[in-house]
Amino acid sequence: MADTVTSQTLTDTSGVKTVIKFTNSSDGTGESLVNKFDASALTHLSEDGTKVISKINWSINTADSKSGVEIIWDGATNTTACFLSGQGYWDLRTDGNEIANDSTTPTGDILFSTKNFASGDNYTIILEVR
Repeated sequence: MADTVTSQTLTDTSGVKTVIKFTNSSDGTGESLVNKFDASALTHLSEDGTKVISKINWSINTADSKSGVEIIWDGATNTTACFLSGQGYWDLRTDGNEIANDSTTPTGDILFSTKNFASGDNYTIILEVR
């Protein structure tokens, strides 16, 4: 079997932002380096790695307190943008602390990997890229 996942594009406006909502209901197999933001398939994202993560809304529900979701900038050498667990909201634009793409030879894509997910664990993540 496989985890049940969805991706819903909320907005994708050229020159402004891309916002996508992601859900996962795990059967215990989890996700590993799954491409969630494909820069070549979206209007606003570019494949040069110049975009930044500006806002994140998340709810990650797991039985293991060490479980979570790793958000990764894709490239020749991938780079972890952040690791999320529990619930929260980050508005990184307010203080100018957006998460820049610092992967080597960036593709502009964003990958997700779940860590220690068991059957019944789940997440909802809303990610804004500018």
